[in-house]
Amino acid sequence: MIGSGSMPATLRLTNDEQELLRKKCIEINKLLVRQGRQPIRDSELAHFLLSESISYVELGENGMLSLEIPRAVKK
Repeated sequence: MIGSGSMPATLRLTNDEQELLRKKCIEINKLLVRQGRQPIRDSELAHFLLSESISYVELGENGMLSLEIPRAVKK
């Protein structure tokens, strides 16, 4: 439904995507635990990645999607 603002509550990931997300989450969680902080869930990382990168998705002239991230992005 284009323009309705409603999307399914689930997103299917390929096995490779799930594994990459899991490995990155483990890497981050090791650092968090060393800092005495609470680990994050895979879903929290996925939400962060979506919310922080969605505005950088562009469609090239060739019809392919790409991420156009400025070099000096700081928050």
